[in-house]
Amino acid sequence: MMKDGCRVKICGITCLKDRQLVHSVGADFFGVIIDVPYSPRSLNMEAAACLLIGAPLPGVVLVFQKDLQQIRQLVEYCRPQAVQLLSSVPLEWLRELKVSFPKVSWWQSLFLPAARGAAPNPDLKRLQQQMQELARAGADAVILDTAVKSSDKIRFGGTGQTSNWKLASSLVVDSPLPVFLAGGIKPSNVRNALEIVSPDGIDLCSGVEALPGRKDATKLQELIGEIREWEKENRNGRSEGNERNEK
Repeated sequence: MMKDGCRVKICGITCLKDRQLVHSVGADFFGVIIDVPYSPRSLNMEAAACLLIGAPLPGVVLVFQKDLQQIRQLVEYCRPQAVQLLSSVPLEWLRELKVSFPKVSWWQSLFLPAARGAAPNPDLKRLQQQMQELARAGADAVILDTAVKSSDKIRFGGTGQTSNWKLASSLVVDSPLPVFLAGGIKPSNVRNALEIVSPDGIDLCSGVEALPGRKDATKLQELIGEIREWEKENRNGRSEGNERNEK
């Protein structure tokens, strides 16, 4: 099914200058990482709140291994438009949070193996079942990211590596929720990602950085340009197809 456009989330924002930059190039969301120990872009709640409150575009907070009360406190303090759960939470928590904060969108990260290298072997049916369960519990979107195994440890997200895009595509087709594709995306491969996966959105961080935690204006402009050009081509292709069908 052809998507009507592609949302863009630029993650790992650490300063007001970069927040303004991603807004100026036309991104749809910016992401702020809070208290994630393995991320060089992680901020504390106070610094995150300065970026999220009064922002010119919707802000998403990324949280990892927080309990229910900590998530509640974070939302009340930082007032994000969306919360991305990097680690799984009980579905009952999700239901409670949806009731408590009905204006906040709740996104769940799910993890796929890297395109190359050792990684967990996912159960496709289990992932599809998870997406159905998340939809019933009130989730608003899922993010398909990359899991990478290194030194007997598995890193979930923030790897800078692409996932198995064919697997991602099969999940997008049957998803009951909007799907963002993350993991190793950059201006040079975003068109290929869109062609193969056709997600509802693209989520990236290191692919548009000058250095960890600081964005590169040229890379951002190139990325947005590639995505919008892909959208234009697909709209034109769909219009031509409709015209042929009507004749």
